[in-house]
Amino acid sequence: MNSLFYVGMVVLLALLPPELSARQLDEPVGQYTLDCNDTFACPDSLLPRVSFWIEVFSRWETDTAIFHDKDNPQRVFSTVKREQGCQRTRRGDIIERERERLQKALRTTADRIRKDRSLSANQRYLRSLFIGESTSEIRAAAKRLRCQSGNRDRMLQALKQFQLYRPTILDALESQNLTPELQYLPFVESAFNPQALSHLGAAGLWQIMPSTGRSLGLVVNSVVDQRYDPTLATYAAAKYFRDSVDKLSSEAFDVGAEVSARELNPFVITSYNYGVRGMQNAIRQVGLSYERLLREYKSPNFQTAVKNFYASFLAARHVAKNAEQFFGDVQPDRSQRIHSFNTVSLKRATSTKRISTELDLDIDVVKQLNPSLKSVVWKDRALIPEGFQLHLPYREQGWSAQLADVYSLPREIERPGFVWHRVRRGQTACQIAESYRASCSALRKLNRLNRKATIYAGQRLKVPTRNGGITVASVPSSTASSQAGIVTYTVKRGESACIIANRNDMRCNEFLAINGLRRDSVLQIGQRVSIKVTEAWHTVRRGQTACQIAESYRVSCRELLAANQLTKASTILIGQRLRIPSRS
Repeated sequence: MNSLFYVGMVVLLALLPPELSARQLDEPVGQYTLDCNDTFACPDSLLPRVSFWIEVFSRWETDTAIFHDKDNPQRVFSTVKREQGCQRTRRGDIIERERERLQKALRTTADRIRKDRSLSANQRYLRSLFIGESTSEIRAAAKRLRCQSGNRDRMLQALKQFQLYRPTILDALESQNLTPELQYLPFVESAFNPQALSHLGAAGLWQIMPSTGRSLGLVVNSVVDQRYDPTLATYAAAKYFRDSVDKLSSEAFDVGAEVSARELNPFVITSYNYGVRGMQNAIRQVGLSYERLLREYKSPNFQTAVKNFYASFLAARHVAKNAEQFFGDVQPDRSQRIHSFNTVSLKRATSTKRISTELDLDIDVVKQLNPSLKSVVWKDRALIPEGFQLHLPYREQGWSAQLADVYSLPREIERPGFVWHRVRRGQTACQIAESYRASCSALRKLNRLNRKATIYAGQRLKVPTRNGGITVASVPSSTASSQAGIVTYTVKRGESACIIANRNDMRCNEFLAINGLRRDSVLQIGQRVSIKVTEAWHTVRRGQTACQIAESYRVSCRELLAANQLTKASTILIGQRLRIPSRS
């Protein structure tokens, strides 16, 4: 019975669904004739590599994992149909098992050929991929296995978007006197998805890193990220290419190379992945020869992804130029088209909710027109900053009158939604979160901690609170002193707006908003200003207890505990901020 059971299990394993089985190629990777002119060099030695990438873009879908030789990409050993492509989901999954199977098969094939033994069908297939190669090369290929997911479906969607963004890209490239052929690079970078974000932090249509974006003049901060604006990002990318062309041309002249667009552009394209400085170093080592670059240039960071970058660009360019051959008639996807719009410069920080409500606009339309505003703004946890160039649906008469009404409303105040905590020796992230009654996962996400939530003594952490978001400031008036929570204060010698705010447990921006002041406003001695005492905040100092703090503010201990969701048994920490309820 036991033996029958095990035989049955073997049969079941043999009948696993097709997505969990590997297969050889029915047809080998094809050979393609590229349209290479005076703009780009297409060395013969590069053509097999380009052919492989053409098939990645046009033959295999994203649910196909392709196992190939990283040094000779066109040498494909097997494919696996799997929804996640090459992404490994767990230890010992089909991707890991197929890699181990191929490694063993390559070594076994090499040994059997060397010993002149008969080969199985699979071994004969592997040998056919190494015509004219030694058995040692077959064994070496076992260490060069690489998995690449297909891209056909993403390429089709990218072709639909490409037709919409193409006019803007061509204008930007022309403004920097660059070849229009660079328009095909986003196929490789983002598949023309303006919301794309890589695991390394590169974002937008052109996959620009934060520091690079800032150096190109883009605003990248906690509220605005212009890398996600296709137009601004495109003009920034054009500036990058202009700088790359100029610097690499100068470097090539310095080493005595004859500079032509055909020889220079492969280095310009590669610099977008490897950096201009890296390509300058490469030119100093190998001159202006892309074939020598691939063959001879040595650097720790010059690895497979960089070596494939120019080849994948040429492949995407070929597929895009011959889209009908590969995909038939491709119609543009106009669902994400760029609308005509008015641009207004905000005179005051304002919430998206107020803009959509007061101007009677669909919030989704406003969001589509302003892709550089981050999610924290759309979730009403941060304001659109003053001076932001806001795009609104086009109106011939503009929006001046409606915006004047918006500016006449009470100012909105942005509360951060977190408090700062200085880590002490022995504390963990989750212990800190628990002491503030906050979510550990929210704390980890807010501080961009790794999976282990590693922290160190002395580090400042943001601890999420429930009071973040946007509130409307109270409006000062002649009766301010009698309003609940608003009192009048007389400015003394040496006091500034932020000094007064801090002394009264207010945020400086809140004080400025209540009094209609700016950061550069000068207060006069004797000037009467309004301060807010409703729900003041207190930062806990050494030795203080909750009830002592309540007594100092002339509120009951019970009210203070309730306002902060504490009990008499709760522990408060040095540096913790407590909400002080208004006095009855």
